[in-house]
Amino acid sequence: GEKMKKITALFAAALLFITAGAALGHHSFAMFDQTTKVEFTGIVAEVQWTNPHVWIMVDVPSDDGTDISWGVEFTSKVHLTRRGFSPDLFSIGDEVTFSVSPYADGSPGGRFFWVQMANGTYYCDVGAAQRVCQDRN
Repeated sequence: GEKMKKITALFAAALLFITAGAALGHHSFAMFDQTTKVEFTGIVAEVQWTNPHVWIMVDVPSDDGTDISWGVEFTSKVHLTRRGFSPDLFSIGDEVTFSVSPYADGSPGGRFFWVQMANGTYYCDVGAAQRVCQDRN
């Protein structure tokens, strides 16, 4: 009856709210601390040239000498290709220095800001990071 229709409508509304939040959350930068940048140097351990986001995993030596795996999240491979990035830009074993907007929870890694390659060349994200490339390349 009427009560069942109300329960069904409430359930449908709640489900819509939950799924809409998850869809919007995918494009959120809330997981990153956009107010600061962290720099680290390490060795490229893995390149994931995939959609929806490209990932570079970097082994960064800790104070005790063990490596900590840092994950650098980029935008999509389509956007990167348009900006001159390619899958073979990074090779396993390359020494790189990254600047990232770190994860807000303190996990090792973050969102790509700029990278300095072993040969000294900088590659930068859009926006404010472009200034780094202009000043240093």
